[in-house]
Amino acid sequence: MPSLRHRRLSIAMLALFGALAGAASGYWLGHVTLLRTANAGLSSYASDLIGHSDEYAVELGNIRKAFNPSPYPFCSRQEITLMQTLTFRSLQVKEIGRTHEGKFYCSAFVGRLDVPKPLPPLTMTTTGGTHVYSDSRLTFAPTATGTILEGGDVDVVLSPNAFDHWNRPHVRYMVVVVNGKTGQMAYLAGSRLDVDLPWILAQKETRKGGDLYRSRCSSRYDVCIVTEESASEILQGNRALLLEYCGMGGAAGFGLGLALGQFYLRRIGLAQQFRRALRRGTLELVYQPILELPSRACAGAEALTRWSDEEGNAISPEIFVRMAEDRGLIGQLTSFVVQRSIEEVGWILRKNPELTLSINIAASDLEGEALFALLDRYVRKAGIRPRQIALELTERSTADLDVVRRAVLRLHHEGYQIHIDDFGTGFSSLAYLHELAVDAIKVDRTFTRTIGTDAVTASILPQILSLAESLQLEVIVEGVETEAQAEYLIATGKRMQAQGWCFGKPVTASQLPKYQEQRRGSPDASHANDEVAASRSE
Repeated sequence: MPSLRHRRLSIAMLALFGALAGAASGYWLGHVTLLRTANAGLSSYASDLIGHSDEYAVELGNIRKAFNPSPYPFCSRQEITLMQTLTFRSLQVKEIGRTHEGKFYCSAFVGRLDVPKPLPPLTMTTTGGTHVYSDSRLTFAPTATGTILEGGDVDVVLSPNAFDHWNRPHVRYMVVVVNGKTGQMAYLAGSRLDVDLPWILAQKETRKGGDLYRSRCSSRYDVCIVTEESASEILQGNRALLLEYCGMGGAAGFGLGLALGQFYLRRIGLAQQFRRALRRGTLELVYQPILELPSRACAGAEALTRWSDEEGNAISPEIFVRMAEDRGLIGQLTSFVVQRSIEEVGWILRKNPELTLSINIAASDLEGEALFALLDRYVRKAGIRPRQIALELTERSTADLDVVRRAVLRLHHEGYQIHIDDFGTGFSSLAYLHELAVDAIKVDRTFTRTIGTDAVTASILPQILSLAESLQLEVIVEGVETEAQAEYLIATGKRMQAQGWCFGKPVTASQLPKYQEQRRGSPDASHANDEVAASRSE
């Protein structure tokens, strides 16, 4: 069937689109996840380096304390020997020297200078008063440069390899000493990264030029760490993981696209099929018997629509009735039910003038003349009385009272019964029951199920029955499925009608007379009918 092939092709295309979109989403999710993981790794790496730099600062502080005060005379042989011992033991320091008033006097390597040497140009001063000399030529190694820290008449030359054992593949770092008050910064170790002091002090993460950056600062010393990693290297090094994300996203997208495609196209296809079914009259009707209580005599039946799509799948009335309302087909559905039901059971109604045929209508059916003309035509043609037709209006349809009131008055004038369907589930109010002057209310099956239970709503059913009695309205109880529910309703002592599987499942029009005769001939029905007749004669 071309339409089926077209539908399958459309679903396949939607599934393919879903797979592509899912793969792209998977790649994006993997990309974001990897970068977030990398950011977390950079933050953790910076924290580790901060811990190491704090240990570094503690060692430098201990060296300074060893000479303040010094146990030996300034730049004496004993003091130089102490400098040599401390330098030998240190992993972080290459040289220790003594200074005074901006001049260098002696050190572990060069010993005591004959003529004090001026210190190199000052780079910055920390908030703690330590002087920093960056890229300074070293006295003990004239061809080399390094970083010198000086304070308390002690200077140290930092090891350029102090942080080397913290190196990680594809990740770079920079150690700087900072002074937030003066806005100064000096490089200590690592790579020279292109970031400014305000950003470093803000201790943020950012992406710049395709690279990820993270800064952390020590809470104890004037030291900050910046870590950096290339985003392209992160993604390149995790291609297999990215492919897994793409694969999972593609599979999820394919499944979702397939499901959505089937759902959406089914909805569209159902609407078109429903239009064709209405046009061709291929919908079917079944009839739910309605019985009198306590006699259990047949009082009539409710016409129920059944429909299966073109592939033979039964479609729930809740689905196709709502679809008919949404797509403006409800009038056609009502027209079909009125015409077909009267044609199928009209002869039964003619032979049994006490029986009633209940037909569901929508609020929109009460606007205009179509419903009135339809009823007049087919009721006359069938030769039945209008009183034998009960029009069931859902309770939520009574919201527009002005439209409904006029239509109900006219239908009453013409002899038809009006029942409020699914009573208790919509906009219940005494006002509209009084204003509409309906003949009966149908209690929704929701309340029937509460019979004999501890449900909170179990007390509502007796209240509805009392309300109907006070307003002199007939009651039809829907959804009676067990004998216990039927006995409960009979035990109330109130006359009412009921329908449900306890009394009989929906049957075709051809089966309805047989069901009616069985119920009419039952001993319970005969006995109850005699009681009813006696009560009426009184």
